[in-house]
Amino acid sequence: MNMANLLLNLDLLLSQNGTSESSQLNNNRITRGNTPSGALEHILQPDATPSQIEAKLWIVDRILEPQTIPHFIEATMFGVLSDGSPSSFPPLSEEVVMLMQQPLASWAPPPFDVSHEIPVQQMMVRIGSHEDSTRLVPISKELHSMKSRLWEGIMPLSERRWEELKLDSPENFHAACQYICAITNTFHYLNLAPIKGALRETYSLIWAHLKDFEDAVNAKNRLENKPEVQIAARWHEYIKAHFNLVASRSHRWVVNTIDRLRVPILQELSGIPATAEITPTPEEWTLTNKLHDLLENGAQADSAIFLPMDGYEGEDLAAQDDAPPRPDASEPYRREPISFSANADARKADYYLRLKYLSRTEAWLGQERGGMDMPAGLPTGFEVLSDYAKTAQCQVTAQEKVRLELRGEPAPIEQEQWVMKANQFIGSGNNFEWGFVAYRLSHDHTDEQWEAFKAKFEADIANWGRELSNVDTIRERSKIYWRDARDLGIADGDIDTLRTHFQSFRDLEEFPSGVHSDILLAADKGVIDSYLHPVPQQGGFVIAIDADHDPNEVDTERMDESPGYKGLVRVLGSLLWDDVGALVFMQTQGLFELWPLAMHHPQGVYEGPLGGF
Repeated sequence: MNMANLLLNLDLLLSQNGTSESSQLNNNRITRGNTPSGALEHILQPDATPSQIEAKLWIVDRILEPQTIPHFIEATMFGVLSDGSPSSFPPLSEEVVMLMQQPLASWAPPPFDVSHEIPVQQMMVRIGSHEDSTRLVPISKELHSMKSRLWEGIMPLSERRWEELKLDSPENFHAACQYICAITNTFHYLNLAPIKGALRETYSLIWAHLKDFEDAVNAKNRLENKPEVQIAARWHEYIKAHFNLVASRSHRWVVNTIDRLRVPILQELSGIPATAEITPTPEEWTLTNKLHDLLENGAQADSAIFLPMDGYEGEDLAAQDDAPPRPDASEPYRREPISFSANADARKADYYLRLKYLSRTEAWLGQERGGMDMPAGLPTGFEVLSDYAKTAQCQVTAQEKVRLELRGEPAPIEQEQWVMKANQFIGSGNNFEWGFVAYRLSHDHTDEQWEAFKAKFEADIANWGRELSNVDTIRERSKIYWRDARDLGIADGDIDTLRTHFQSFRDLEEFPSGVHSDILLAADKGVIDSYLHPVPQQGGFVIAIDADHDPNEVDTERMDESPGYKGLVRVLGSLLWDDVGALVFMQTQGLFELWPLAMHHPQGVYEGPLGGF
């Protein structure tokens, strides 16, 4: 055994229970607030105090997102899963899909004809309703908002929005980390044992309803000499592909963002001249703290961003929630490569103990394996451990190895889920509602100023999707159809009359095709000024109006989740298409759901998923 191996073993022995600074460094990290919290504070506990209840806006979460059912049905008809891969089953006939929406008693042979249940309604009830509320969970709005968009593969920020917020700037490091934390906390929530169990139960109840429906359809088909069909198995196939997509897409965004933030920090740290001082300088402390935070963000993302399907109908692996610990669970390190475990606690323990082991191995033996460009002389570890940048790079290398062991090679993601689905919808020949009818609702500016506003606004909203692929067809449909409200007899600023007019207009033949029939846009004085006279820290925006909002209809239960909602939200122009448009198209969030993210803004502007929190 050479000197490097001897020193490695000594280091492993001395560090197996952590170092004298480990506890303080961990406490400092938590205090900085740049790493995920674990999501527990985002769940309303039964014994919450009044101050805890008032501290957040609480939303009743349906753990399996409601839009999953219509998306599943669409997938069975198109024969394409949510990740873009072809289903192993042929497309389901329109006849079978229609039967799914009718009472069994109206078409099924005995003994199924005694049931008056409608399969689609049964499934929606299981997702969460007054009839079955056992798996509804009150969670914070910020957690709910992030979960809803991640469920449809919509990431927190576009490249343009990231740049607008200047999140690459060192002074905005904390703000950038909040988006990473929000994603990882979503999966911490979904992997909590009670939540994971409730998600599994919801899936299984829906599987059972689909199996009953499948049996009824096949009884009918046998009488009509038609081939039998599999439906419950399609549900398993769809959810498995969808869960893998949601987890892999979210993890990819987090890892890429961490790498993006870390590269300039490592470069800056490497450029600091070496000194004889043992204690880090304030500048070195700042940079190494950031690297520590990013390493922890990566560790939590690697070990938490999964949606395991142990115990699900169609899976061979039984539920692992109460699985016994592995034989070497008490060992201080994982010296052998690790593999995936469906048990969140076991997976986390394996990951961190393996990372601790490989970080030290990289420091002491990295040069021997050609991992670091260092001159001959002292054993690698001494030089690495006295150089903060090289120590950090060893940790990064170790983390990449552990990530590969646990997660395998990342699957390629050719296009965003919503983009694929939109292109699929366009190709089907259906009316793809994507553009907007927009109204001039203020005449405080000259016509020349109005034209200048329109030019600035349309140039602003056209700047989207630079990081997306296959969006050319969607971009062609990203159109605004302007109308002057005054020419229609509508007074400036009269939103209610404008909404009533639009409700009639959308039923006429001259209503443009390919535009939203449930949302319209408007430009009042504030909107026009936001483009003609921009102010620092505030981008241009437009008013998005809920066409079906009834100001006289009060749903107290729903309004608690969107207090003060009046049927409109001001939206940043930079978020119109690939944020708001994508959310609405995927049926995951509408204006009602976006309002709480805008209500704390002085002008009620929606600026993204973490707005106001």
